[in-house]
Amino acid sequence: MTVRKTVRKTLRTIDAAFRDGSRARDAHTSPQFRQDVQRDRRSTLRRFDTVEHALEDRAKIEKSKGAKAKKK
Repeated sequence: MTVRKTVRKTLRTIDAAFRDGSRARDAHTSPQFRQDVQRDRRSTLRRFDTVEHALEDRAKIEKSKGAKAKKK
């Protein structure tokens, strides 16, 4: 009898985990959720000056690589 109870409890736990996972996947794929995440990510990254500096540095590197390629 105790084995049956243990198995049932385990199966209920597994079933609940699958249901939670399914709900999370549904919420993750909603268009509104994606827009909110993207908006939050962009606003957070803009707070850091280092991101702006990194983008400027990348642009400078790309320009210098382009100039070196033209010289050859």
